[in-house]
Amino acid sequence: MHHRPTSSADVLIAKVRGRPQAMVRLARSLLAGSGRHDDARALCLEALALAPDDAELATLARPLIARNIEPWYFTMMQDEARHALYGQAICQTIRPGSMVLDIGAGSGLFAMMAAKAGATVIACERDPVVADAARAVVAANGMTDRVAVVSADALSLHVGVDLPEPADALIWDNLANNLFGAGCAGTLHHACAHLLKPGARVLPGRVEIVTALATDLRPADRTMSTAAGFDMRAFNHLSPALATVTSGAINLRSDSAVLFDVDCTAAMVPSRASATVRATRGTVHGVVQWLRFHLAPGLIYDTSEPQVRAFGLQFHPVAPFVVDEPCEVTIHGEHDVRDTWFWVERGA
Repeated sequence: MHHRPTSSADVLIAKVRGRPQAMVRLARSLLAGSGRHDDARALCLEALALAPDDAELATLARPLIARNIEPWYFTMMQDEARHALYGQAICQTIRPGSMVLDIGAGSGLFAMMAAKAGATVIACERDPVVADAARAVVAANGMTDRVAVVSADALSLHVGVDLPEPADALIWDNLANNLFGAGCAGTLHHACAHLLKPGARVLPGRVEIVTALATDLRPADRTMSTAAGFDMRAFNHLSPALATVTSGAINLRSDSAVLFDVDCTAAMVPSRASATVRATRGTVHGVVQWLRFHLAPGLIYDTSEPQVRAFGLQFHPVAPFVVDEPCEVTIHGEHDVRDTWFWVERGA
C-alpha cells in the first residue's frame, strides 16, 4: 500500500487539531490556497463538530464547505410542479417492496418519495458533503430504515457491495439543462447493464430535446455596439456561444421541433438531426432548447413552462436575421452525449 508523503501542511494540520479556530484558518489560508480543497472542507467540518455554536467559525468555514455546491440545489426545491409530477410518477412506477436505486440523489427528496411509496432505496450521491446533508434530511424525516445514502460515483457501484441485489427500478437525476452535461449517459448505461434487474423500470424513461427559433429580449447583455463614442462591434466574435435563460427572456419565433428523442434505457450515442420549422415575423437571434421528460404514462414534465424552477432554457445565438414574412427555417443539431450544438439554415 502506498501512502502520500507527509507534507509540511500535514504537520500543521496535526498541530492545530482540537483548536477549531486554528483549524479553520489553516484550511482557508493554506489548504484551499494550495488546491487541497477536499482536505480544507474536511478540516472545516471537523472544526464545526468541535464548536457547533460558534457563529464566527461557521461564517469562515461555510465558503469552503459549500464550495461547488450549486444554487440550483435550492431553486429545485421551489419547483412544486416537478415535485407533484415526480410524486405521481413514483406512485405509478414503484411497487411496494421494490428495491430502488436513486442516482444523483442530491437532497434525498426523490429517494424519500420512493420510500413513502413502499420501496427500499439506495440513494447514490457522489459529493460527500451533499451526501452527508442528504443523510441528515433522511434522518430528520424518520426514513433511515428505508433509505440508505451511499457517497460514491454511480459508475463505481456494484451489486453485492453497494446494493444487496439488482434494483427493481431506477430513479436518476444527474441532469443538466441540455440533458447530457452532468454525465448521465455513462451512469445510465452502467446502471442498466450492471445494477438493474431485466425489465427494471427507469424514471424518467424517455427525454425529448426540444428546439425553436427565438428572439433574445436581452441582446445588450451579449453584444457590443458603441461605448464612449467608440465602435466596439469587432469584439462581438467573442460573445458567449451559449447562455442559460428564463422563458421571460425570449420570445419564440417558430413552432417547436423535437431534435432528439432519447431512450434512457438504451445506450446513448453521438447523434445529428435536423427539423424544419415555420418562422414568424420578427428578429431571430438564436435557437432555444429545452427538455421534455416522459416520467410515466400521461405524466410529462416540460422545462419550458413558466413555473419551472429546476431547469433553465439553453439559448444558442446565431447571426441575427429578420423574418419579414413567415417562412421555413431548418434547425440543425448535434450532440456528443456531453454537449449540444444548434445552428440554422434559411430557406431560399
